[in-house]
Amino acid sequence: MKLLFTTLMLFSFSHATHTFEVYDDLCEKTEIKECLNESTQVKNLQLALNKNLNLNLETDGQWGESTKKAVLKFQEKYGLTPVSGYVGKKTKHMLDRVSRNIHFAKIDISKPHKSSVKIDSYAAFKRKINLKTSFKVYKNEKLLSQANHKNTQLKIDISTQRLSMLVNGKVALSSPCTTGAKHKLEPNTKTYRDKHTPLGTFKIMEKVAAKKSTIFGEMYRNGKKVYHGDRRKYRGPKAKYVGHTMHNWMRLTSGGIGLHASKYVKRYPGSNGCVRLQPKIAKVIFSKVRRGTKVSIVN
Repeated sequence: MKLLFTTLMLFSFSHATHTFEVYDDLCEKTEIKECLNESTQVKNLQLALNKNLNLNLETDGQWGESTKKAVLKFQEKYGLTPVSGYVGKKTKHMLDRVSRNIHFAKIDISKPHKSSVKIDSYAAFKRKINLKTSFKVYKNEKLLSQANHKNTQLKIDISTQRLSMLVNGKVALSSPCTTGAKHKLEPNTKTYRDKHTPLGTFKIMEKVAAKKSTIFGEMYRNGKKVYHGDRRKYRGPKAKYVGHTMHNWMRLTSGGIGLHASKYVKRYPGSNGCVRLQPKIAKVIFSKVRRGTKVSIVN
């Protein structure tokens, strides 16, 4: 009995080291054209897709359009919804069901992959990635722990669409951000307007954990949404306005420009003037800055 139990445990462990369900979701934000999972996980995905769909994907561990299309084909074959092109919980479960007898590359699942890049210095980080296109985040935890209202400042570079937090003059954090678009289409007026983020030196004027926008939101009439966008441009009958919630709001100007969390962080200018930050990054910055913290916006 003991021998049988040991055999079953060994089989279970062996199988667990090659199961997709222990992976983080694979290549979730495919619109950024960059996969944050480690290459061995992507390689195993390619191996499984090749076997199941009779494809000839190159198993190089590099996420690309061919792999994304194969994922879409896999999801369509098994009726997985949404057909999203990334590997979430349902797709991982199905991959495990249909990927028997495949020799996968070994992965040390005791060390889960993280999207933040651990590199000894910011200089090395800059050499390793393309600041303009990468979504990778640099963090120096030691410097971040030293941040206070006296030694901390922020720098936003329009040209690279990145925000840096400096502590005692050194980069403690570097992350993607999205600043204002020079030519942004207003859906309601079909007009392109200049929404660029102003350059210069500012100070944080206000901090609100969950700020309700006084300008952008929805208009409701009899419980039905009738308008979405800038309330100042609404021309319909009287309606109730509900402002968008901007989490971790940090105001820079009296005109409504500030930093806040957003799920729409791209690698190009695209906001209405504010600086959008990834939610986890916005939370870190919000916790480290104070009213009066210096913010430089350069190009």
